[in-house]
Amino acid sequence: MNRILTGICAFALVAGGSSVLAAQDKSTAAKSSKEVQQDTKTMTSGKTTKTSTDVVSGKVERYERGKSLMVTVPGKMSSTKSFDLNSKDETVHMAANLKVGDWVSVREKTDNNGHKTLTVSRTKHAVKKTTTSTSS
Repeated sequence: MNRILTGICAFALVAGGSSVLAAQDKSTAAKSSKEVQQDTKTMTSGKTTKTSTDVVSGKVERYERGKSLMVTVPGKMSSTKSFDLNSKDETVHMAANLKVGDWVSVREKTDNNGHKTLTVSRTKHAVKKTTTSTSS
């Protein structure tokens, strides 16, 4: 009975370990991503103007030209944020030749009238490298 139980536990550990390895890449992308949200009110000549800005830096998980963009965002669990690229009341400025796996910065700005401007630009992703030293 103990041998059967040991075999089942070993199988469960091997199966669980492989799913952890598959999720590791997305987890790393989520840890390297960042999101900053900012709301601004400006008063000039008695008139108040409101703008809202959301900047997401992350890895492109999915991209359909002219339709949608999905980017990793920071969090404990790997999560993504989607952007609609064909909305009527939106101006889109897209980096050329964008593909899945590229690292980007997405700036979404909403003005007082609700008009959105979406700017997607490439960024460099710096992976932290560990070095080992050997002494002779």
